[in-house]
Amino acid sequence: MVFNQEREAEARVAEISVREGVVESVEVFFDDLDAFGMVYHGRFAALLEHGITRYTSRIGLTLGHEDMNVVVRELAITFEQPLASIGSVELFLWIESLGKTSARYGFRFQTGETVHAHGHRVIIKIDPGTKRPAAWTEATRQLLVDQLLVSQNGSPAV
Repeated sequence: MVFNQEREAEARVAEISVREGVVESVEVFFDDLDAFGMVYHGRFAALLEHGITRYTSRIGLTLGHEDMNVVVRELAITFEQPLASIGSVELFLWIESLGKTSARYGFRFQTGETVHAHGHRVIIKIDPGTKRPAAWTEATRQLLVDQLLVSQNGSPAV
């Protein structure tokens, strides 16, 4: 039973192809490893943040941009295979849904054919003065749709 569930999960992860979303290379350093020589589970959140920051900076959404005032509402990670080396790991990144004030990113960490971890991260854009949710600007919204949005059943998840 557990074996079948694992295979089904791997199949769902494999459904997201390189053509959907983007791939960022993220560096794993010695201090990311635990006593067993594997990336410590808590470090995956930081590696995800590094990859997202690198990507958003490259497309012009840098620190200080009005649409970069975001907070993380939810982060879920499923671990598949240990990542037991320093160096580069590929971060596959896409948007599963884009709301008026939020975005749900899907992601997976992978080296070669090996998926190490996958999951999702929900962010909420906030107004820095009121700390309340705020709508994405139309320019950023269009950029995210064009670059990262993965359609579900042929219709955009917006």
